[in-house]
Amino acid sequence: MTYTPYAADGSCKDSSTISGDIASIAAKGFTTVRLYATDCDGPVNIGSACAENGLKMILGIYIDASGIGANTDEQVSDLIDWGMGQWEMVEMVVFGNEAVFNGYCSASQLAGGLEDVRSRFAAAGYSGPVTTTEPLGTIQENAQTICPAVDVIAANIHPFFNTAIFASKAGEFVSSQLEDLSDACNGEKEAYNLETGWPSSGLANGLAIPGFSDQKTAIESIMGAAGSKSVLFSFENDDWKAPGDLDVEQYWGCANLFSG
Repeated sequence: MTYTPYAADGSCKDSSTISGDIASIAAKGFTTVRLYATDCDGPVNIGSACAENGLKMILGIYIDASGIGANTDEQVSDLIDWGMGQWEMVEMVVFGNEAVFNGYCSASQLAGGLEDVRSRFAAAGYSGPVTTTEPLGTIQENAQTICPAVDVIAANIHPFFNTAIFASKAGEFVSSQLEDLSDACNGEKEAYNLETGWPSSGLANGLAIPGFSDQKTAIESIMGAAGSKSVLFSFENDDWKAPGDLDVEQYWGCANLFSG
């Protein structure tokens, strides 16, 4: 499950609220929490809550419009300071989230940054996989550069943004895209879907219809077809975001679909 430590107005949640959120994620049967960055003392507050609830973590270093540099270096340092002595909690480190797709860096810059991040984490005792995540098309376009730079290959696979996909076909779509993702690296890297879901409100995108019932159908389909390789997006609605072209960006919260 993806988790961002922001309140509805975009401010940082306090540690007790975060603790309650993470306990809820664990109670619903999830095993792993994905973070995107280190703001709001995320590694400390979310990490403590994950430790208390027996959850693993996917750590994130966010590349913004300023590119790779001081901002990413600070995040790497923060994560290493936090992680020393508790790397067993960390399933994966993700450097960048759609950074090439958004034009925040080139594929070659990303590959160089990945090598640097891997060496810094390795020196701090972390031995797990380091990767990045992009839309599948971006991975395919830059496979020769990105594939050698990652330990596993990952993409954000969103069936809703394909105009030909009904909610009931979401799992089939994700499974097919994961195969294409693996093929992009010639089957040499294990493939993961690090962000996927379906919005509960907004405007239709062709055959992809937002809504509570469609969201439930889509997520059940994804979990059935590729649940062990997928990270659901997201824990709760992101009221702090701009609505986006289809008015869906705020409405991906899906934890309420799971009991516990």
